[in-house]
Amino acid sequence: MHKPENIRASRSMVALMVASTSVALYLLNTTENFKKAQEMAVTSQLAFLGAVAAFVLLLIGSFDQIKAPLKFIYSCFLKPLGKIGDSTSQQGRLEAFYKEQAEIYDETRGGLLRGRSSMLALVAAQLKEQLNVSGSEKAPIWVDLGGGTGWNIEQMNKHFPISKFERVYLVDLCPSLCRIARERFQKIGWNNVVVICEDALGSNFPGMGDPKGKIDVLTMSYSLSMMDNYYAVVDHVHSLLEPKTGILGVADFYASGNVTKASSYGIEGYQCNWLTRNFWQIWFSFDHVHLHASRREYLEYRFDVKKAINGRNQFVIPFVVQIPYYIWVGQKKRADSKRNQAILSKSSLAMTQSSEDEIDEPTFFQLQASDPRPRSMSTDSNSSLGSVPDSPRSVGSSSTLVSSNFSAKDLADKQVEMRFGSKLSQWRLPYNPTLECHTQFRSYIYAFTWEDPRIDLEVLNLQKDDVMFVITSAGDNALEYALKGQPSRIHCVDMNPCQNHLLELKLASIKNLSYDNFWQMFGDGRHPDFRRILLDQLSPTLSSTALQFWYKNRNSFDDCFYESGYSGLALRLFKWLIRIKGLSKVVEEITTTDDIRIQEQLWENVVKPATLPTWLVRWLSHPAFLWNALGVPINQMNLFLDEGSAVRYLYDTLDPIMTRSLFKNDQYFYNLVVNRKYTQESCPSYLTEEGFQTLKDQNATDSMLLHTKSIIEVLRSLGDGELTKAVLMDHMDWFDLKDAEEEIKEVSRAIRSGGMVLWRSAGRKPWYNALFEKYNFEVKPVGVRVPGSGVSIDRVNMYASCYIGIKK
Repeated sequence: MHKPENIRASRSMVALMVASTSVALYLLNTTENFKKAQEMAVTSQLAFLGAVAAFVLLLIGSFDQIKAPLKFIYSCFLKPLGKIGDSTSQQGRLEAFYKEQAEIYDETRGGLLRGRSSMLALVAAQLKEQLNVSGSEKAPIWVDLGGGTGWNIEQMNKHFPISKFERVYLVDLCPSLCRIARERFQKIGWNNVVVICEDALGSNFPGMGDPKGKIDVLTMSYSLSMMDNYYAVVDHVHSLLEPKTGILGVADFYASGNVTKASSYGIEGYQCNWLTRNFWQIWFSFDHVHLHASRREYLEYRFDVKKAINGRNQFVIPFVVQIPYYIWVGQKKRADSKRNQAILSKSSLAMTQSSEDEIDEPTFFQLQASDPRPRSMSTDSNSSLGSVPDSPRSVGSSSTLVSSNFSAKDLADKQVEMRFGSKLSQWRLPYNPTLECHTQFRSYIYAFTWEDPRIDLEVLNLQKDDVMFVITSAGDNALEYALKGQPSRIHCVDMNPCQNHLLELKLASIKNLSYDNFWQMFGDGRHPDFRRILLDQLSPTLSSTALQFWYKNRNSFDDCFYESGYSGLALRLFKWLIRIKGLSKVVEEITTTDDIRIQEQLWENVVKPATLPTWLVRWLSHPAFLWNALGVPINQMNLFLDEGSAVRYLYDTLDPIMTRSLFKNDQYFYNLVVNRKYTQESCPSYLTEEGFQTLKDQNATDSMLLHTKSIIEVLRSLGDGELTKAVLMDHMDWFDLKDAEEEIKEVSRAIRSGGMVLWRSAGRKPWYNALFEKYNFEVKPVGVRVPGSGVSIDRVNMYASCYIGIKK
């Protein structure tokens, strides 16, 4: 009797034999198919052999192109630095590592060593700014420490001519790289460039004598992290730089600590996650490259940070392999900074120090006796960086600052620093970018301002002695006030740092650019050379935080700036709708016609029926779109819905616009929506050549201070009766009773008798008008929409009402 398993095996064998036989019979009985199969097999084999042959020929033909990358991979990944050559000396390790790849060094480092050219551009821009301000004709001296093959020096020539330096010293410890550098400079013909093959701690600079305090520019490009005696090198660099104006530039890899960064400079994008922080430290340490967080901390302890940009090098595999690197520009700390701190802390001891003296900061070796990390690095992560007493009433008399060396502007700047902390730029006040109230914003909401400044100017009647309080938004109206009224001070306030980044960019552009470049950026909304302009011309007067933001978003002006930000969603939607409906020519006629009747007829008979069907109006009224595209909060939406429908509100907004004024030469708000750019005939006054030149020549933008805080915080920092005029836009619509009353109470305290407050609302009779009356304001309507009347209250007509409050 057969066992069960034998029966199963027999059945399986039978099944296999039957299947095999069936296939064999099929193939034998179908000779044609069999021949085709043979032909296909032969063809496949030939194709495979052909592909192999082509690949081999390709390798042979392109060997010169792949030789450099292969040598780079071998040297960097298969030949560890610490286990080759004379590992007992740094020079031995470096020479063994670079000797075989010296010829291909520049060719293979472009993708790995990011930010070098940007660092040089920032340094050159800072140098040119200082020379321009000082009026000095002295040719500067530059030391490129760890300069390798001289690539940095050749690149610098694009930003600051090498011929304008008195001398340029390239210092490097690797003989093979120094040889390449000498050959490079000999070929170019620069006679003022000297290559020195020695340690970074050396002081042998031919033709100079003692170099201490004589170096105007010193740069280190991916060399500082490779130096064994790091802290001694930083101290040595500190001693070499010219005390007042010496510039230090660094580009290098880094790893952050797991604590909050002490300085507000370079804080955005600084933190690395646990894996990145630890992996790259371990990985680079195999090659004697050290990325411990304390290294960058010590650099920023010894020097004042001017500019800092943090980036991620997505080398080899984008979004997966991300190596942290930073671009950094700093200067020696000045006694003037210390004296300002002394004023703030009322330290009579420090006040005795001359403003021309250099601060003698303790070196690392003086500090490390009790703590390997400088004590100044510790900070309260919840505190506002650079903060000072909130109220001016807590600060000593400004007479403390009076000095024969101070101009009126200097004195005003000192008073600002006493009240708000050291400015991050000419206009930007300090803030803590790590607070949640700021980090919630990744970009600006408004790329353009959506309130009509003409009405504001008519009602407020600005004078040169006015002190204004405005919400920043895109900064357009603040610039209009500065141009038309030229008040003595304009406090621009916005919780969203990116809105202030945008206004700061406009201010720096007015100060530094020609009208043509300014118009390309903010009139046409595109500039093909924005990156170069940002680094070479705008960076000296931008705050470090604004510079980092625009460096990260340097493609904003590649195509259409006004389609950026959350408001850009509305413009892109309208563009898409017009194209889908085939209305491009009709819309173009609306924006170019000289006849307002044609403008109205085209809207009423063609564009309106096609673009505003009921279903679309309902979708546009959805809270998600209102907030993300138009910046309309829920409380504000409820305010106008309590007085009518969203459809009625939309028609009451747009219908009267078509009969008020021409898109062609006056209605620049909706003209921008249609064309996604301004025209010379239809744009804000500050964008005209005359307006731009007035702001530039009369320094009208000097009055601006940019506060990146909540409105209530800034109001509390102002003195009683300090303000004369305030424009609160529509933001009171966003509040509940408690928050609204708290803010209006502070507005009443900060604004003097006879001062004015202007606000707009989505409601015709906003409930908080009564609160203004409660806190001693006489409330008057500037304009209130009447549903269905076809009459607008201003050129935008987005709000149902506008009111003015006059302080009793």
